[in-house]
Amino acid sequence: MSINSNIRSEFYLEEGITFLNHGSFGAVPRAVRVAQEEFRLQFERQPIRFALRELPVLLRSSATVLGEFIGANGEDIAFVENASTGVNAVVRSMIPHLKSGDEILTTSHVYGAVRQTLLYAAECSGAKLVEVPVPFPIETNDQIISAFEGAITNCTTFAVIDHITSPTGIIFPIEQLIAVCKSRGIAVLVDGAHAPGMVELNLETLGADWYTGNCHKWLFAPKGCAFLWTHPERQAMTHPTVISHKYLMGYTDEFDWTGTQDFSAFLTVPAALDFYQHHGGADLRSANHALALEARNIIATAWNKPHPAPDDMIGFMATIEAPVESMGTLQESLDLHDWLWDNHKIEVPVMPFDGKLWIRISAQIYNTRDEYEILAHVFDKNGL
Repeated sequence: MSINSNIRSEFYLEEGITFLNHGSFGAVPRAVRVAQEEFRLQFERQPIRFALRELPVLLRSSATVLGEFIGANGEDIAFVENASTGVNAVVRSMIPHLKSGDEILTTSHVYGAVRQTLLYAAECSGAKLVEVPVPFPIETNDQIISAFEGAITNCTTFAVIDHITSPTGIIFPIEQLIAVCKSRGIAVLVDGAHAPGMVELNLETLGADWYTGNCHKWLFAPKGCAFLWTHPERQAMTHPTVISHKYLMGYTDEFDWTGTQDFSAFLTVPAALDFYQHHGGADLRSANHALALEARNIIATAWNKPHPAPDDMIGFMATIEAPVESMGTLQESLDLHDWLWDNHKIEVPVMPFDGKLWIRISAQIYNTRDEYEILAHVFDKNGL
């Protein structure tokens, strides 16, 4: 695939910076931002007509378009502001169904905000949160499956599993993990925050009870655009975190209106998908994956660090151990991040994980090999 050399100009990113952190919040293209502003103006021109007549149709239309892309029925898709909001909706809906002695299963790679949500659910219900230790560096998917399956007990009621992990950037064998849970009658929520746009999805056949993912990371939608897919059998028990006028009036009705907000990000999903497909679609996925592997190799070689995960467990992000001595603390990660930005204008996340500091790079359409070379050699002549 040939990528337009001027593609960076289609985004709002500052000149003169090395931006290797698309994974945290994404970056919206100018064309999608223009579409968003038109929806905002449409709301302002006649707010009552928009809210009562136009918005319900637009939301369902946007959900249908998204559903075609992720292999789902649009009527099973609700829009939420981010994957954490989707997780909260499901976990809070599960609290009345949990009891003392039940176990909620997740892994040591769980996103920090999701861990906190699960701790809250455990505190409210008397259930116990169990984090399965999954090694990193890692060599095979079997290590994940074996560890996860070995942690299941007769008390395991609910599992929350990452599709693509945030701290380590690896793709979990989600189909096998779901199958293990379903064979034991365990309800499964997949946190797919990074998956839409990075990997091909077919939620109808995946087998989960719930799946939440962001559109503002790898699908080029504006900030605050995510979805919650719920299996029809689970929809009656699933409610938005904010309960409003349409409580018990149906799954999509409840989620489509939880109060006044800016709905424009949800409505720009068709425009974002048009941008995604126009710039390659599946070919874009292949190009970003190849760039992530090339970048990892450049950096790992320069830092004399091993590859912590095999190629087939990497999507558009790769994590390499930072070439610094540390105890792997949160404060050290913040200090290193700030040093890279303040002194070298490199924006890249530094993750504390299992007693070490890791640097997680992203590969998106506007990134180039030269940017990873800058990061690879920033430590050559610079002490912290």
